[in-house]
Parts: sequence; structure tokens; C-alpha cells
Amino acid sequence: MIEEKETKISREAAVDEFGRYCEANDIDYDESAMSAEDLAAFKPLKERFVKACMGGRVEVDGTSLKYTISQFSKGAGDVITIKRPSGKSFVAMDGSSDRQSIRKLQSFCSAMTGEEVVFFTNLDIKDWKFFQGIATLFLAE
Repeated sequence: MIEEKETKISREAAVDEFGRYCEANDIDYDESAMSAEDLAAFKPLKERFVKACMGGRVEVDGTSLKYTISQFSKGAGDVITIKRPSGKSFVAMDGSSDRQSIRKLQSFCSAMTGEEVVFFTNLDIKDWKFFQGIATLFLAE
């Protein structure tokens, strides 16, 4: 079984990677400028990214990420590239009704990765929350 808690890079390096990713994608990550409500929503997204990075499951590649699926999901060890969203990512959400917010988010993630929507349906919550967090960073702008 893969050891998920092993630290591959330091917290400081992982936080730097998060900043580098945000900078490359024009994502506002200045916590001092956030309202209390925005900060409360932002911190868990950042922490999830940092922990995955520390564990060696995230690699920043310019405006893209390479994410390694955890041991808890089918396809453990597979590397999924998450690209910067384009108009296609937003159009992908149009096929869902306003009452299908998760389906919309999965469609957005699908367009960012090239994976089918069903791929996200079958992920363990650990992996799903990572993809959800990355999508949320772009949708919150």
C-alpha cells in the first residue's frame, strides 16, 4: 500500500508551488486582501493543494498541474493533467440545470482534464476534493 503521509517536499516548497501556480494563472491568492468569508473558503483549497504537493502528488507545470491519483481511487498512481480552463470549460457546464451544481463542477473539471465526467464520479473523496478545489480557484474569480 502506498504511504500517503510521506513528505516528498517541504511545506515551504509546497506553499511556494501553490503561489507559483496562482501567479501563472492570475489567481488572486493574497490572503491579506481577502474578506473573512473569502479567506474561510480559500484556506481549505490552499491547504489541500499544499498537502498533496508535499506528498508528491502535485507538480506545477507552468499553467497546468500534474496530479497523481491517490491510493483510494480506481486508477491509483495515474497522472492526470489539469490544464488552465478555457471557454470550453465554462460551456461544458451549460448541459446541466441550475440544480445540478456538482454535475456542473464535474463538467468543468472534465473540460480542464480531458477526462469523461464519469471519471470524477468514481473518484474517492480525497481526489474529488482536490479537483473540486482547483476548479473553485478559477470559478471564484
